[in-house]
Amino acid sequence: MELTYTIRAGDGQEYGPATLEQITGWAREGRVNQQTDIRRSDMQHWAPAGGFVELQAVFAPTTPSATPQVISPSPAPADGDPALVAQMKSGASWFYWIAGLSLINSISAAAGWDFRFIFGLGITQVLDAMGTQFGGSAKIVTLGLDLVVAGIFILFGVFGHKRHLWAFIVGLVLFTIDSLLMLIFQDWISLAFHVFVIFCLFRGMQACRGLNQS
Repeated sequence: MELTYTIRAGDGQEYGPATLEQITGWAREGRVNQQTDIRRSDMQHWAPAGGFVELQAVFAPTTPSATPQVISPSPAPADGDPALVAQMKSGASWFYWIAGLSLINSISAAAGWDFRFIFGLGITQVLDAMGTQFGGSAKIVTLGLDLVVAGIFILFGVFGHKRHLWAFIVGLVLFTIDSLLMLIFQDWISLAFHVFVIFCLFRGMQACRGLNQS
């Protein structure tokens, strides 16, 4: 299937889907520049037009020359394939969501509120239950441990965005182990969403490996 493109203009409107030939024509007409946000049909995120290898030739400055020049292939963008970069960042961002929602669950448990997010970590829920059971200073201790656990996953997100493959691997293993708690507690809805997050993290890890090997 031929790839198509959608652009987001300065007025916030989206135009497309368009073929590569149409996008190239728009660029020559000045309707698309290197900073224009574009989403290719195989991508989930927007990326600047100047980052697409197939569009770099139309943005290359042309200077008059008296002698023929040998045209060399356009180099790949410094950040790599925009589709892989977007996929990697999307996967790494899940570490932030895991940490943030787990902390909200912990604060809710400490305050005695009756709600939680299904994307939260199982281990923090166990700690929260222990803090609620013993009460008093135990709640403060368990909340501190929750902060440490959330901080670890935030670090996975930071290093994942910087293309550190180990962050994806370790974070994915720990979250998979944490998902086993949902299986033990027979919390099937949370387990199903944990499996979805594991899939997203795995895709991010694959994209990170691909970028590092290119």
